[in-house]
Amino acid sequence: MKPTQARAQEKELRLIDAASRVIHKQGFVRTTLGDIAQEAGIALGSLYYYFKTKDDIVRAIVAQRVRDLREGMIDWERLDRAADRIDALIQVWVNTRDVDALYGCPIGSLCYELAKQGGALGALAAEPLRLQLDWAKQQFCDMGYDENAAGDLALHLITALQGISLLSNAFSDAELITREARHLRLWLQQL
Repeated sequence: MKPTQARAQEKELRLIDAASRVIHKQGFVRTTLGDIAQEAGIALGSLYYYFKTKDDIVRAIVAQRVRDLREGMIDWERLDRAADRIDALIQVWVNTRDVDALYGCPIGSLCYELAKQGGALGALAAEPLRLQLDWAKQQFCDMGYDENAAGDLALHLITALQGISLLSNAFSDAELITREARHLRLWLQQL
């Protein structure tokens, strides 16, 4: 890769990270391209070189979140037991509980906001949630559950994690996530 290409790619990643942070804090509708440029520390005109619209930025954010999730899942797959892999997913919520208490889950919040608007962007924003559900279902299958039961268990797990993010944010209480993680771990041991 040429040095200028490397710098351009680094700037694009910086913009995606900045956009992800600002949209997580302010929401998609309230965030302007100027807010994103300011957060990234670049001129607004430079942002247009990489992204023409906020929709383009959301597509890039979702793609980055899917890549990040897949990387995490690859790491978790190194664990021998499916229950340990599921526990690694639960631990993500524990590790990010302070941010979730302030702004909600970055994946769930964006999905919720864009789903209200409908259309392709809302469906795209749900992709990280679908990935989590599919991955969790596979873990429950690995634990010996049939497809239907594994799907139900995965739905329960992701619903509990997303729900506790919402409650933690609504009540500005990160400890709620710690408590729910403890309950999910007990539930997991009983399966």
